[in-house]
Amino acid sequence: MPGLSLVADNTRCSPEPERTSLHEVLDFVLEGARSAPPPLDEAALPLRAETEALPLLCDLAEAAAELASGRRARAVVRLCLEPDAWELGLERVGRDLLVTVFRGGDVPEIALHERRFEGAALSARILAALDRLASRRGAGARQGALAGNDAEHGGLGEHRLPAARRCLAAALPFSPDEPAGEPAIVGVEPTSEIPIAIAAEALLRTSPGAALAQPAVLRADLFSLLFRGKIRVLVGEEARELPDVFIFPFAEQLASLSLESLDAWARRQPYHRRLTVGGAILGVRLHSEGALSLTLGVPRAGRGASADPRALGPGRAFAAAEERAQTWTFPAVDVAALAQGVVAFGRALARSLVRRDRGQASNLRLFEFRARVRALSERLRELTRNDAKINVAPETYRAFAAAARPQAAAEDTFGRTRLRFTARWVAAIPSLDLRATFLCGDVLVVGSTRELTCIDRRTGECLWRTQAPRAVSVMTPVGLGRLLPDGTLQLHELATGEVAWSARLSPRVGANASGAVVSAPGLPRMLIVSEGTRHLAAVDLYSGEVRWRYAARRGENFRLRRAGKLVVVGSGEPALVALDVLSGEVVWRFCDRLPFASAVAVDHDALFAVAGDGAFVGRGGARLHHLDPWSGEARWTVDLPRHVAPVGAPLLGPETVCVVTHGRRGTGLVGLDRKTGATRFELTACAATASCLMVDDVVVVNSEAGEIVGVGAHDGAIRYRHVLAGGVEGDRPRRLEPVLRSGALFVPQNEVHVVRPRDGALLGKVPTDLIPDLLRVDERCDVYVAEESGHLAAFAAAPRLSLVQ
Repeated sequence: MPGLSLVADNTRCSPEPERTSLHEVLDFVLEGARSAPPPLDEAALPLRAETEALPLLCDLAEAAAELASGRRARAVVRLCLEPDAWELGLERVGRDLLVTVFRGGDVPEIALHERRFEGAALSARILAALDRLASRRGAGARQGALAGNDAEHGGLGEHRLPAARRCLAAALPFSPDEPAGEPAIVGVEPTSEIPIAIAAEALLRTSPGAALAQPAVLRADLFSLLFRGKIRVLVGEEARELPDVFIFPFAEQLASLSLESLDAWARRQPYHRRLTVGGAILGVRLHSEGALSLTLGVPRAGRGASADPRALGPGRAFAAAEERAQTWTFPAVDVAALAQGVVAFGRALARSLVRRDRGQASNLRLFEFRARVRALSERLRELTRNDAKINVAPETYRAFAAAARPQAAAEDTFGRTRLRFTARWVAAIPSLDLRATFLCGDVLVVGSTRELTCIDRRTGECLWRTQAPRAVSVMTPVGLGRLLPDGTLQLHELATGEVAWSARLSPRVGANASGAVVSAPGLPRMLIVSEGTRHLAAVDLYSGEVRWRYAARRGENFRLRRAGKLVVVGSGEPALVALDVLSGEVVWRFCDRLPFASAVAVDHDALFAVAGDGAFVGRGGARLHHLDPWSGEARWTVDLPRHVAPVGAPLLGPETVCVVTHGRRGTGLVGLDRKTGATRFELTACAATASCLMVDDVVVVNSEAGEIVGVGAHDGAIRYRHVLAGGVEGDRPRRLEPVLRSGALFVPQNEVHVVRPRDGALLGKVPTDLIPDLLRVDERCDVYVAEESGHLAAFAAAPRLSLVQ
């Protein structure tokens, strides 16, 4: 088969960009900007054609007209949109105009700053450029009319160009009534004694626009925040000064670097960043041991061709910049002291700007800076707060827990023989809510989008049905508690479904509702539920009365665990709190740098809690604490591996405590000695997400990939592994938690498998076609399977054979 050849005519070259009348104005305005660091690249400006120059020249004329008439003190014109958003700012000072060329973003760049022009001269050049552009467009329109394409030259230029010229001509000459408005030196200093003092002397100008009414619209205005000055940093007896920098961009990056280094310090991670902003060099290096070094400097512009870093290439340009720079390093700086100094400097700077110009209160750029400083202050206060509390009288709580501890149950024979199941009934419930489905006594309570249904667990008969909207549901000993989105808490009786009582709580917006049920001998029956943004409310289950409220410093996601007469609360703050169930008082408080965002595990006289954010793999910094649950006193603390993220509460065995982790390789386990905290083993159990359960001295891992793995909690040895027949991804159950009942472990996969946990022997399988998105097992080992599609099925355990001696 003959090949095909593509022949292209490449003799026609693209013409050089035609210079327009706007180029002459920009050459006059930007003279000197292309040689000042950073150089302004003219090729970035969209002035290749006359149609692109027209809107920019009209914007410039309208901005000059507003300044000449006195309606505004500052105006900003966008020079280009792609690839870099350069902007040209005009500020009126008497009869003169100050021109600044800059580029916004996180790290702003300033190519030209406050170059002074006579307002009449600059306006005359703009008018001349408008006239030349109008004449050229008129000639082009006549030629287009002869060619039959005059519509291409109409539109925007036909109406806007003469209107912009008339607007500028009518506003001239510049009014002589405006004051000169020369800049004055304003001191920015902290108001209190701090270890690291950061101060500045800023050249601020009181413009006529400061006396105008404050605008009703908030908008970002970086141009009004570009002012020069000198910054002085005092660390102990050492002082360094940056003589000529743009103070506000420097302060923005200083606050960001301080916040990031503070987070890294809390996680015991290294951190290093170095950048040039506002004409100064700023660098922070934090070692994993906690030592921080602060680098400040002034870049020195070179001369000749080597002054342009793009002419040298990336590597040589960086080396040349380092050689030209003059830097100073404070080698040993306390991280908290640096954050405290940055907070004091940021607040003083924002206060000085608002006092000098009331219009800055509507500046979104300044608003975001103040929010960043506020976040830094709150984070510093959380990490340095030392309000830990030890319970000096723990004996009453220890004795109550020992008296209420259940006796060890006798060994059952369900896990010794094979189990067979027969189908009993199937029910269809549209829009079934898995989180509102409960097995309680002889009934199943099933929630859906619009109603509640009560089903007899033996026959599948519907006992009652009542209208009820979707809500957060929890089963209590006296009925079904439901928390509506508007904060209404209702208790439904299990016998009839009627509402026994209703209480009004504050709605919880933007976070998940959580709580705990208190029902033990010697304690009142209560429901402790999250309320509002950061409160916990204890509601009496008989009357609906609120017994007490607790206000946490942060209520992002409450994790509650009852231990005797105590309820241990983790709310995402770097403190773990134990409250008295009867009064809600704080019995003890344990503090750490990292937040407590996971549930804790309590076993007899031991409490294990993970501190750290386990949401991201590789972030590291998590720690495991072993505490006395009655006094809050720490017994030992160990750092978990940095390459994994802890998931859920620790699993407690007879001699070890296992932390479930999620890493790049999948779900893993880290086993530690309960007495000393020494690491016994670390392994990857499976390559997918899994749910883990501790049964005696075996950790059973149920993977969504169809694997059941048994890991010895003592040494981490793999005792058994079953690879079950897996279906497609849509056939995986929503919840993978195994259910232990009478010595047998019911494991949900695409089918329900029954496993003996100590050796992994397969005891049986539930014959269901439903995906076990929700699995419930009663005391007789009868199985109830709910599928998210809206089907609920019950299976009865057949009679078992037993060996008679």
